Amino acid sequence: MTWWGFNSFSYAMMMVLLVPGVLAFCFGWFAFRSRVTGVYLSIITQAMTYALLLAFFRNDMGFGGNNGLTDFKDILGFNVQADGTRAALFSISAIALGVGYLIARAVVISKFGKVLIAIRDAETRTRFIGYRVETYKVLVFTLSAMMAGVAGALYVPQVGIINPSEFSPANSIEAVIWVAVGGRGTLVGAALGAVLVNFAKTWFTGALPELWLFALGLLFILVTIFLPKGILGTAGEYITRLRAKPPATTTPQTKPAE
Repeated sequence: MTWWGFNSFSYAMMMVLLVPGVLAFCFGWFAFRSRVTGVYLSIITQAMTYALLLAFFRNDMGFGGNNGLTDFKDILGFNVQADGTRAALFSISAIALGVGYLIARAVVISKFGKVLIAIRDAETRTRFIGYRVETYKVLVFTLSAMMAGVAGALYVPQVGIINPSEFSPANSIEAVIWVAVGGRGTLVGAALGAVLVNFAKTWFTGALPELWLFALGLLFILVTIFLPKGILGTAGEYITRLRAKPPATTTPQTKPAE
């Protein structure tokens, strides 16, 4: 029953958006209406993730248990191991990143985005003004889940395996570090941080695999202390400071009186 309809590519693509979207909507509806915020929301989301991890470990659910889903051979008749298919999937991933950026940009510059910023900075005041804060939160939470679903659908055929270990809290921590390294409050910062952190992860897991988690924790501490606004935020402040700095003036030399 779990796999009903997934022999159709169009149905599978629809489920890529609907399954995470519906799950996020239901979770957000109850969480945000209960006014759960801050660290409590983080704890609840991690608890839900861990519950899903335990559920997907069960073999009777049809998701492969501990081994997960493997042996992906083709997509739309194309061999997923062929160089052309891998290049096409990589290109589609880049296009999806661009589309995701444009969607996020459209949200940020819209009235909806301005309200989200107000909720971030002063949620109680925004609620007292008359805005339905929980509605805005549920909508943006659902949108982000659908974008994550697209990312996951592009990730699996390129790596060839997906198992319950992807639900581990370490992945959530990594995503936070991406944003912290790249720059909070920016749209490009998360992508930049993801590239840099995953490059470091590739190097460490190849050279010193046992030290990666320690390096990841150290990176988060160093960024928090020395680059609280991330790479892009710090660079933007530096450029603004340079532009605001008045140009150096030289005192004209006067000819001495005879």
